[in-house]
Amino acid sequence: MPEIKLATWNIEWMISLFGATWTQWDGTMPQAYPGGSFGGIRLAKIEDVPVLANRIAGVIGAVAPKILMVQEGPPLKAQMELFVKDYLNDDFVVHSSNSKSQCLHALVHKSIANKVSSFAHDGQETAMLRTGLKFYPWGKIAAADQKTHKFDRRPLVLTFRPSASKKLRLINVHTKSKFSKLKTPAQWFAREAEAINDALLVRQKLSAEIYRLREFVVKDLGPGNDPPDGTVVLGDLNDGAYAELIEREFLIHNIIDELVGSFLEPDTFFKHAMTPATIANAFTVSFPDPLEGGQIVHEMIDHVVVSPGIWQTGGKFKLKAGSCKVELAAFNQFDATTAQRKRGDRPSDHRPVSAIIEY
Repeated sequence: MPEIKLATWNIEWMISLFGATWTQWDGTMPQAYPGGSFGGIRLAKIEDVPVLANRIAGVIGAVAPKILMVQEGPPLKAQMELFVKDYLNDDFVVHSSNSKSQCLHALVHKSIANKVSSFAHDGQETAMLRTGLKFYPWGKIAAADQKTHKFDRRPLVLTFRPSASKKLRLINVHTKSKFSKLKTPAQWFAREAEAINDALLVRQKLSAEIYRLREFVVKDLGPGNDPPDGTVVLGDLNDGAYAELIEREFLIHNIIDELVGSFLEPDTFFKHAMTPATIANAFTVSFPDPLEGGQIVHEMIDHVVVSPGIWQTGGKFKLKAGSCKVELAAFNQFDATTAQRKRGDRPSDHRPVSAIIEY
């Protein structure tokens, strides 16, 4: 049975590989990057850009995907194409979403490039994904309090057609982060209203993005809309499989649960591509959690979920049993991180996740 390997990887501020330049980019990749402030974010120093670029390319080569969904890619499609040309043997065709400091790209191997197309991020097909969602912050009810939120990094939507009778939809997603004014346990225990309300607002914005994405996939899979035979959502969802402090204390929905849908709508109920046993021990990021006293925590925030057309039996596409995994071996092969945690020593702060779809 033919199969295709898909992967998703947040490659940690790839704009740094291009000197953190965007509108003033000179068409090259520098030998080093001194670090600096970019849009309020402190970007780390890179002592040797080619060495880091080779680490990243090494991981991609070891994973060997036919389609790689990239988050935190460079803002310009031309920049991603230069990276592919110089470090990936020019083996991939690049598809890109809206140009942002952290842009979504898809690298499609040239062996299947003629079978893959993408929706324009500013076209009619993705109009819903550009539409803001109105909501009320926690504790607010006045009309003037209503807020609107929409994707800053618009999902990138691909279509894979291995034959005239088979169509698979692939959606690259990078939702907003959970970073907020709530940064320390002391703020929580002191019940600092501004910080806690901001943390709640951030999660509402995250939920708004997932709500809109959910609407999009349900409509796309609906009858009379030339629906795909299956849909795979891949990317950095900035949320894990289990509720953390704010979610536990305020009984907020986990956004992964929001994305998969309701058991009352089985025709559009998504499932995680990992087996329960695998996801129970999986992680893609490690970081000191300020709300846990700075303790290093391991979280699974990069995911692959599949529609009923894939997880149910008898469909034109199906998930290869046990194939979805975090590509730790591929990552570790090119990771030289020491206690100094230099940016140039690690391929990224995320590990890739892959899955194989049979057709």
